[in-house]
Amino acid sequence: MSNYGISNTGSGNVSVSGTVAMGRNTTATRHDVRPAAPAEPRAKEQVWDVGVVTVLSVETRAVLDELAKWGAHTERRTLQGTVFHEFVHESVHEPVHESVHESVHKGEGRTVRLSVTQSLLPGQHFAASAVEQLRREYAPRLVALVGIAGSIHPDVRLGDVVIAQEIVHYEPRKVTPEGVLRRGRSHAVTAGVQRAVNGFFTSHGEPWTLPGSSGHRALRGLIGSGEAVLADVRADERRYLREYNEKILAVETEGAGLAAAAHTSFGESGAAEAWLVVRGISDAADRQKSDSHHETAGRNAAYVFGALLPHLT
Repeated sequence: MSNYGISNTGSGNVSVSGTVAMGRNTTATRHDVRPAAPAEPRAKEQVWDVGVVTVLSVETRAVLDELAKWGAHTERRTLQGTVFHEFVHESVHEPVHESVHESVHKGEGRTVRLSVTQSLLPGQHFAASAVEQLRREYAPRLVALVGIAGSIHPDVRLGDVVIAQEIVHYEPRKVTPEGVLRRGRSHAVTAGVQRAVNGFFTSHGEPWTLPGSSGHRALRGLIGSGEAVLADVRADERRYLREYNEKILAVETEGAGLAAAAHTSFGESGAAEAWLVVRGISDAADRQKSDSHHETAGRNAAYVFGALLPHLT
């Protein structure tokens, strides 16, 4: 029987599917074509210890520069275009301290793996999304947010670095005819992270003066977090935070999202066991707020985070 292909002698279109040959005396052989599968998440290949989220490019650059001193760097890009910076550090001996992870024993060498990604945009939602991306690709045991913040306490100066013991989310509120009723939510770090920070300050002194700096210090305390960027000393948010706890040291816009993302996924497959926020002070959250101190604050935060790593891993 002759094969004369496919023809349409009337009007309209011809729709075909499956195995198709077109043209006189043609034949067809079917080959199944499947889309390329995405790369397997790194978490399935090996254990990743820390996932780091940054927000601004100046923060990302500071973290990458600091971690380049610490371990080998590889850049990885997913099919969706998300960029991850992977760092691997071969440790000969663990320092004598109590680690966040109980599986790490003193005196034993191990490989520490860390991944860094920058959130798509500033804000709580995008920070939480970055945590989910790290979880899906690496399942790190600890997620950390490293970057800049504004001081709202007279004892915290430009260039200082605050390690969060607790994040206070100041955005939840009820609007009534009588006014706004704020309903803050608090996120405390885990006991393991608190012990690691204790060990850090035991080793370095508290507060710790950063070597080679102009008197910049690392200290710990509470940080306020919300969507509003504060640039007014009379802002209602600042008044509320002072009343909530007079020891709140700084404000920023992503920490609550990171803490909530870690908290809500706890116990699920690939979820982080702990979280941490490290913020360098770039302004006083007042009308003089500008970008002029972003680089110094970002680099100081990255430096302190690097010094914390031996205690966290």
